[in-house]
Amino acid sequence: MPPVRVVFAADGDVPATLKLVRTARQVPTLVVTSPTAPPARLAPLHAAGVRVVGAAPLAEALHRLRQQGIGSLLVEGGGRLAGALLAEDLVDRYYWVQSPIWLGASGVSALAGLPTVALGDARRWRVTDRRALGDDTLLVLDRP
Repeated sequence: MPPVRVVFAADGDVPATLKLVRTARQVPTLVVTSPTAPPARLAPLHAAGVRVVGAAPLAEALHRLRQQGIGSLLVEGGGRLAGALLAEDLVDRYYWVQSPIWLGASGVSALAGLPTVALGDARRWRVTDRRALGDDTLLVLDRP
C-alpha cells in the first residue's frame, strides 16, 4: 500500500484551499475527525477526494486507521497531538527533534497535556539513537 497522508482535525477544519486537499486524488489523504464534526465542513473534503473518518478517542481513531489498511504512522504534529498520543500510551517510538529555541510560557509545549506524575512513577524510555542535525538534535526513544 502506498503511503497515505493522515490529518487529525477533530473539528474537521481543514481548508479546501490547502495543497494537501487539492492533491488528494493524486496522493491518498485521510482526515480523522470527531464523529460530531459539522457535515458542512466535511463536504468540501469529500468533494476533493479526501477520505474522512469520524472517530474519538485517539485509540478508536488508530483502530479505524488500521481497518483502512494503515499499520503504522509517522506523526509530524504539534505538541497537543504528541502529548495526547503519549498520554494514551499509543506511541512505540518517539523521534524528538530538539532545537535550541525557547518560546516561553505562551508557546505550545512539545508534549502538551501530559498528566503530571511523580518522578518515581515516570516511565523511562530507552534512547536508541542520538545525533546532531545541524544546530538541532535528534533523539530517538523506544517505549520501555
